[in-house]
Amino acid sequence: MKIRHLALAAVLCLGAFGSAAAQTVRFATSQVNPNEPVVKTMKAFAQRVEERSGGKLKLPLFTGDQLGAQKKVNEMLKSGARIVNVTDYGQLSQFVPDLGILAGPYMYSNLDEANRLFASDVFAELSGKLEAQGIKLIMADGLFGYRHVIANKAVRKPADMQGMTIRVPPSPIMLETFTALDARPTDLPWSEVYNALQTGVVDAAEANFGSLAGSKLYEVRKVVSMTSHQIMFAAFATSTQFFNSLSPDLQTILLEEGKRAGQELTKATLESDAAYAEELKRHGVEIVTDVDVKAFSEKARSAYGNIKGLTPGMVDRVRAAMDN
Repeated sequence: MKIRHLALAAVLCLGAFGSAAAQTVRFATSQVNPNEPVVKTMKAFAQRVEERSGGKLKLPLFTGDQLGAQKKVNEMLKSGARIVNVTDYGQLSQFVPDLGILAGPYMYSNLDEANRLFASDVFAELSGKLEAQGIKLIMADGLFGYRHVIANKAVRKPADMQGMTIRVPPSPIMLETFTALDARPTDLPWSEVYNALQTGVVDAAEANFGSLAGSKLYEVRKVVSMTSHQIMFAAFATSTQFFNSLSPDLQTILLEEGKRAGQELTKATLESDAAYAEELKRHGVEIVTDVDVKAFSEKARSAYGNIKGLTPGMVDRVRAAMDN
C-alpha cells in the first residue's frame, strides 16, 4: 500500500512539473528584415507572452520562411503543430473561402470600415469557421500595409498591366484580382520573389512599402506604382488543438497580447510607410502617384465573382458590416 502511495505521489509530481514546464512555440513569418514593423511587433509580442506566462510559453522567431511557405505552415497548424504563424486572409481562404473577401481588391475605403468589420458578428462567424477547421486566430487585425506594384515601368491605368507577369501570394483572391486586370499572375512564396524578379521569371511583384524595401526589391526593379489595390491585414494564427490544450490563463495571455499586437502593428505600419517610401527613393526608385485608382477598382471588381466556394451573399454581408 505504501509503495502504491509513493508511486501515485510520483505521478502527481510529474504531472504538476509537466504542466508548469516551458513550452516552446515556434513563431513563423515570411519577412526577413528585423526592422520591418511586423517583425518588431512579433518580438514585442513574444517577449510579453514569455514574461506574463512566467516563462511557460517561449516563442523563438523563425523568419524568412524557415519553417516553409505560409501555405505549408498553415497546413501544419491545421494538423496541430505547436506554431504561431504570421499569415493573411488570402492565405487562410484555402480553409474558409469566404475569408478571401477580407483580402479582396479595394474592399476597404478606410481603416474605420475595416475596424467595424473585425468587430462584427460576420467576422466572428468566419473566424469561428476557421477555428473549426483547426486554426485559431490570436491576432486578427494588424495592418500589414497598402499594397502597390513594383516593376520596370509605370502602371498608371489597368491597360498598363496587360500581359504583365506578376508575382502574387498563393491565394485565390489575388490570382483572380490580377487576372481581372489582364495581367498574368504567378503565385510564389515571398522568399522566392527577389530571385524571380532578378532572373526574369516574373516582370513585376506587388507588396507594401515595408516589404518592398525590407527585401531590397529596389535592387532588381526601379518603379513603384501606388495602385493601393489591397489593404492587407496580418493575423497571428495557431493550432486550435494546441490552443485548447493550454490552461485558461495562458489562453488569456495570448489573446490579450494578440489584441495589443494588432494595435501596435497598425500604428507602426502607418508611421513607417512614408519612411520606407523615402528609402526606396534613395535607392533610385521612382514612386508613381498619379495612378487611376478608380479605374483599377472598377476593373478588379469582377474578381469577387470568380472565387470558388464563396457563400452566396457573403460579399454583401461583409460590406454591410463595414457600413454599420
